Amino acid sequence: MPAALSEDLRWRIINVWQKKKLTTDELAEQFGVGSATVKRLKRTYRQTKSVKRKPHGGGTPRIITPQQESLVEALVQQYPDWSEDMYAEYLAEHHDIHASGVTVGRTIRRLGYSVKKSPSSRRSATSRTSSNGESDTWRESKTSPFRVLFLWTKPARTQR
Repeated sequence: MPAALSEDLRWRIINVWQKKKLTTDELAEQFGVGSATVKRLKRTYRQTKSVKRKPHGGGTPRIITPQQESLVEALVQQYPDWSEDMYAEYLAEHHDIHASGVTVGRTIRRLGYSVKKSPSSRRSATSRTSSNGESDTWRESKTSPFRVLFLWTKPARTQR
């Protein structure tokens, strides 16, 4: 979604419209905005004698409220290897907070946590850099049967 027009630009469009009596399409082309934008702006001015933006509509309230975020943060610190769905299950069973795993993950990221790469990921496709394959320190690694999918970590604070 493009940024809202500044109030200054809105007034300039209305002033040119009133003085020069240009059409909607001519105004839109002159100021580099859409014709629907100019139509809405003219209608708003006729109804209110103002060009101020309408207030934000509000949207859907959060399922996990800011007061409950500390509970989620405590869970992440206690169980950093849980999946988002596991957190959602725990919150529903123990705290009567019914949120999807995606919603819980969004809350966790809002708290400043990110997902750490899995330590048991596949071996790199890049070939070995050793010229001879006879090094006694190198051996084929085996994938652990205990696979950790991800860990929630918080970036270290750095001084600026």
